[in-house]
Amino acid sequence: MTRILVTGGTGALGSALIKFLLSTDHQIRLLSRKSAPTNLDPNLEWAQGDVLTGDGLDTALSGVNIVANCVGNARNAYETDVLGVKRLAEASVQAGIQHFFHISIAGIDQINSEFYQHKVSAENAIINSGVPHSILRVTQFHSLLDFVMSMVRSTPDGYILPIPHDAQFQPIDTRDVAAYMLPLLTAAPAGRLLDVGGPEILRVEDITRTYLAAQGVENPVLMDGPIEVFGPVGVAAFQQGLNLVPKNRYGHITWADFVREKYGKN
Repeated sequence: MTRILVTGGTGALGSALIKFLLSTDHQIRLLSRKSAPTNLDPNLEWAQGDVLTGDGLDTALSGVNIVANCVGNARNAYETDVLGVKRLAEASVQAGIQHFFHISIAGIDQINSEFYQHKVSAENAIINSGVPHSILRVTQFHSLLDFVMSMVRSTPDGYILPIPHDAQFQPIDTRDVAAYMLPLLTAAPAGRLLDVGGPEILRVEDITRTYLAAQGVENPVLMDGPIEVFGPVGVAAFQQGLNLVPKNRYGHITWADFVREKYGKN
């Protein structure tokens, strides 16, 4: 029986992947810093451990064939995405892992910001560890854009955007990413895979109008404001479309689908 360890299994992507994997014949183990919940699915193994310290990793990796690494922390990217992933990859070598599958972000080698540089360093740590691996870069999740949209400010004159209206995204749903990953996890390690993006490319103006319409706000006046997220370098890259994967669109859950499902209007 194939045993798959999902790291970051309680996060947005990890939890979506767990749901898919539990419908397969594989044995699934989840790595978390937290202790197991009392209502744990009986078909799911729980391993308590921490990539930041290495505590519990040997036990979590014992008997595992495949690691699906969904670990990430934008607020602590160097410690988590560089040192933590390096520690996990090296422990996976010692454990004899057959396939280390890592999720990364599209465009990171073209965007000169500290966060994206850390993501590149994480990929290099995996490659240099010698663990058999696949690396899949994907575009921004719907859940991230939902967080960005929560920063839109209402004023008497209109809605102030936290990122310029002409920045572009190709949002993808975590459920679609999980579905894309599923057959690749049990395939042979392939190194750097073809980048993948969501089914549509949208400007922030369109993203915002759809977000507000789902909450009953029609024809809003939108205004650019100070850059509150991603920083000037990231925003300039998004305006140039360096984060997009136009030639490999995947998924069926659109941004409009996501916000209608979450906010239940229109």
